[in-house]
Amino acid sequence: MKDNSYLYGEGVEVPQLDIHMVVRRLELLVENREALYEVNYKHRDNAKIRDINEAIKFWEQLSRIN
Repeated sequence: MKDNSYLYGEGVEVPQLDIHMVVRRLELLVENREALYEVNYKHRDNAKIRDINEAIKFWEQLSRIN
């Protein structure tokens, strides 16, 4: 990952992520995924589960940067 000065320019103050917002989003995503897993596998929305897993991965990566 490139550093902030490389990406945004020299002398630019880039705001930090609010870790509480990231944690809450992750909680909501996991709760929604768990609810989808409770549906019988024959009727599950697997595309939605994959999208939620991608969102979880995205927010987990952002939380590591902070």
